[in-house]
Amino acid sequence: LKRVTTLIFDKAVLEPTFCAMYAQLCYDIHDRLPKFPPEPIGSDDDEITFMRVLLNTIQMLFDGTDELSDEIRKMNAADQKKDKEMLLKLRTLGNLRLVGELFLKQTIPEKIVLHFFQELLSHDEKTYPSEEKLEAVCVFLKTIGKKLDGSKLVDSFLGFSSKQYSDYFFRRLKSLSSHPQLSRRIKFLVRDIFDLRSNNWIPSGKESSYYPLDEHHM
Repeated sequence: LKRVTTLIFDKAVLEPTFCAMYAQLCYDIHDRLPKFPPEPIGSDDDEITFMRVLLNTIQMLFDGTDELSDEIRKMNAADQKKDKEMLLKLRTLGNLRLVGELFLKQTIPEKIVLHFFQELLSHDEKTYPSEEKLEAVCVFLKTIGKKLDGSKLVDSFLGFSSKQYSDYFFRRLKSLSSHPQLSRRIKFLVRDIFDLRSNNWIPSGKESSYYPLDEHHM
């Protein structure tokens, strides 16, 4: 089960153009694959399922991004460093696209999506996220922004609706986009997301040419 899940996950994050297809595959098979007892057998943990393994894999990649980025920055070989950075970026953005597509298929709960947004934008409003994280937020919003804005679900603990969360994320993003050291490319990415939202999430066909090169192949 873990090998099959890993295979599907790796294909999805490295071929993000087809993330919607892989999310549909996950939706179609998650109840059909066998379930296994917890490890160790007899423990109080939940049984091992395809979706549980998939979510753990998604979370591990998301949580390990900062640590891996630090390791890459310490590398001396320029060519190897650049290749590792490109691969990490592809996997990170592909991971978020997969999460977004799974959310659109109602395969994962909304609280996981909101948690990822909060981690990317930082809980501490005095902390400035990296440009990589701001780009990831834009990719994430492009995938699920319309669903968040249109959802009427309310967090049972905090009492906030998805739309209120979405409004907060956009206020935070607008505040961060005014940072004087932010690159022009990221500013255009943020502007395009705001334009997309103001157009009711309907692409205008006039997106910025400042998207990263690999985005054109994703």
